[in-house]
Amino acid sequence: MTLTRSKTMAYTTPNPKLQAVRRILQGLNHSPYAESSSATRMSKRKRENGTAIEVFPLLELDAKKRRVLPDEVLYTSDDMGESGVDCAILMRKHLVSLHQGLQAQWNCVCRRCSGLGMRLSLPQRKKKSQMETTFDAFFGIQSQSEVTFHEAKITVKNVQNDQALGTSLGASELAPGVLPDFADICQCITESLDQQNSMHLLFEDGLFKKLRPQPKSFGDYQLPRTVSLSALFKRQQELSGGSSVLPLKGRRILALVLATALLPFLETPWVQSSFNHSMIQFFQPVQDEELPEITKPFLVMDQDSAFSADKTSTQSNQAETTSCEHMVHPNPSVLALGTLLCELHYCTTIETWQNDTKAPRNANTNYYSSRKLLKNLEVDASSDYYLAAKACIEWGYFPNGELSTFESSKVQSLFYQNVVKRLESEIFKSWHLRLEDLSSLDPRQNELCWGPIGREVVSRQTNMVKSESSATNSDELKVYLPSASNMTPLGYISHNQVIPMQIPTQNTRSLQNPLHHEKYFKKGLQFFDANNLTASKQEIELSEKWMERLLSSIYRHVDSYDTAMQLSAKAIRNKSTAFEPVRIAIIDTGFDPKNPLIMDHDHRRLDSRIKAAQSFANGADPRDIQDVVGHGTHALGLLLTVATSAEIYIAKVANQENVERDSYNAIAKAINHAVNEWKVDIISMSFGIREYYEPMRAAVSNALHSQTLMFAAASNDGANFGRCFPAKYPGVFCIHSTDGNGNPSGFNPTADERDVNFSLLGEHVRSHWPSGKVGYNNGANVLSGTSVATPIAAGLAASVLSFVRQREYGLPAGTDLLGPWLKDAHSMDAVLKSMVRQRRGAGYDNITPHTLFGSYSSKEEVYSKIKDIREHMYD
Repeated sequence: MTLTRSKTMAYTTPNPKLQAVRRILQGLNHSPYAESSSATRMSKRKRENGTAIEVFPLLELDAKKRRVLPDEVLYTSDDMGESGVDCAILMRKHLVSLHQGLQAQWNCVCRRCSGLGMRLSLPQRKKKSQMETTFDAFFGIQSQSEVTFHEAKITVKNVQNDQALGTSLGASELAPGVLPDFADICQCITESLDQQNSMHLLFEDGLFKKLRPQPKSFGDYQLPRTVSLSALFKRQQELSGGSSVLPLKGRRILALVLATALLPFLETPWVQSSFNHSMIQFFQPVQDEELPEITKPFLVMDQDSAFSADKTSTQSNQAETTSCEHMVHPNPSVLALGTLLCELHYCTTIETWQNDTKAPRNANTNYYSSRKLLKNLEVDASSDYYLAAKACIEWGYFPNGELSTFESSKVQSLFYQNVVKRLESEIFKSWHLRLEDLSSLDPRQNELCWGPIGREVVSRQTNMVKSESSATNSDELKVYLPSASNMTPLGYISHNQVIPMQIPTQNTRSLQNPLHHEKYFKKGLQFFDANNLTASKQEIELSEKWMERLLSSIYRHVDSYDTAMQLSAKAIRNKSTAFEPVRIAIIDTGFDPKNPLIMDHDHRRLDSRIKAAQSFANGADPRDIQDVVGHGTHALGLLLTVATSAEIYIAKVANQENVERDSYNAIAKAINHAVNEWKVDIISMSFGIREYYEPMRAAVSNALHSQTLMFAAASNDGANFGRCFPAKYPGVFCIHSTDGNGNPSGFNPTADERDVNFSLLGEHVRSHWPSGKVGYNNGANVLSGTSVATPIAAGLAASVLSFVRQREYGLPAGTDLLGPWLKDAHSMDAVLKSMVRQRRGAGYDNITPHTLFGSYSSKEEVYSKIKDIREHMYD
């Protein structure tokens, strides 16, 4: 690797002191895997070594600072630490042997082999023999314009200690009819392509042998789906407002996993100076809806550059060795790990910090960029994380004044203490997790580590094939989008104004027929009302008591909209900042502006909280906001009742309860308009679909990234089907229904044991209803469904946010305010969870709002409760 000098790279000449240290280590590191017969003659380098040794005392003070760990971090007698180092040393030997075997014997004749992915495993204690190591792997296969992966396991045995094949791998494990002879890797891969299993190879005595196949652990039987660390970093560049593609917990756990699992690979042919974030991949498990385990990354390498033994590869390796002579850092792969730790903290590539992003990259430019980034990391990260990254970048893992290579057990022990133990210390202090806990992270914790944006990236990457297929088969839908001037201000809609109505065709499908039910949900949109439920007087009264208790709790602590606006008007007169009320968008079937319950007290104008309404329905006039179904009016009434201090924005997307795909694009447009034009804080969606539609997914994703809280109905199909989209989408609050006693409704989908299952009143609830519609009774009607529970949940969230904004009104902006914090889905999730007293039924989390807005709690006490939730959010 040749260094190019330019104005931006004037500092690439190594410091003389650093160069002296490099020469010492280079003498030992020049051929770390040479045979023992090639001894190093230190006497011939006596002079140069003496100069270098004189440099060590000058660096001793800083070196000690790097190596000395706090008492709670440095475990000199930690069995797990010792076993981790021993395991890494053993695995290193097996990895080097395996690489030599692959380089010598993986001769591709099919012209399709393209690479290999090795799982980065955490060290584990084994009671059995330590003379073997099994690696999870993927062989890359070139297929037309893409690379697919075939799962495999490779067991490496220590031939010096176990000569007999039957010592730990008995003959019964060999595939039937296959003798323990040489196995051609390329042929084994080709023969296994159409098999629904994991290929198993044994590497022993310098030969590969084929063993009995194993069950698959990743992906479906055809195509394991992957997501790369690069995709996450790329998504980070698209975010704004301080959002991170991965939450802090996920970044810290991944950093610890990578540092620990990469230790056996460092300074071996597996990880060279060119190693970077693009080589870290995650494979989706067999269960299609499960997230990849963040603690099980894979190291993916190209077959030609990493394992080919041809002349071109040899010349490339020689060039790599030659370039190492000019490197400041003695261990380029360790530098690459340190760089990755810096990148992972910010979820941003090192090139971002380079003055000239087009300048060529090499180990030295990465070294200086990383040192520059360390200064920021010292301020932005904890001391443990900073010192771990610094130890990698400034090689703070060598014994004081001793000549050692990275392969020595002493160096690896110091690396383990100064890097791995520091990273482990941070996650223990923050989340009480140890390294051994990460090998069995439960699905819920794994989901939290990915976070809503990370899960969105995973979903987009792993469903790429499905997405492209859906996009190809669906025609683009065109919807007329009006300009702002085409909107009729709602404050001027007269009670007697004639509003154009579109009479929908009546849908006669029966919800009771499971055959029709199954056929319908393969396509189409449904608003979730369980109209088939009959309500007794007692059940209605029970629901009304639940609502009365809810409203009593909220009204006691949250000022009304009029009161808040009076304070805001006073502030404007005093030239102070105006109060910002919470904004909610409801995406539904419109509303009935003639309903007397939606009018102000004089019954001449609409409720002043309704700020805008627009129809996005396909082919409809944007001003046609009349609800001819009743669903939207009912949901709007619940929002107006519960969200006492919020402004409401109404988006009409349909003229009937069950509609086809032509309404999907209307929903996507409505969501985007609510986020980009209306700037809403919360969106309520009492509908769902059961097919993929990219514009809707993109709209939901955009809303979440804009820190818009989204609430959606789970579905009303009972155990026949699971959650619908968008309720199923990561980051969206999925709402289930209960009766007035808090018992789960029978029409709820089965509770998802991997996720929280929020539920609250959704049965026999009275709310507004369009005039002239069946069921109309003094402007109201009684409905049931998860779509009824959804606006109540959205209204409750709005009241929590309104309460906090009212309490913090007039305070200077700062990080200690709860208002901005509550706009994050994780934060609101924590507040809603605090209202769950106990799980009801088969895993439903019943929200009881009075546990937060207590009847005997003062506003100060409620505010302190929310603040305490934030303080202990990551306990």
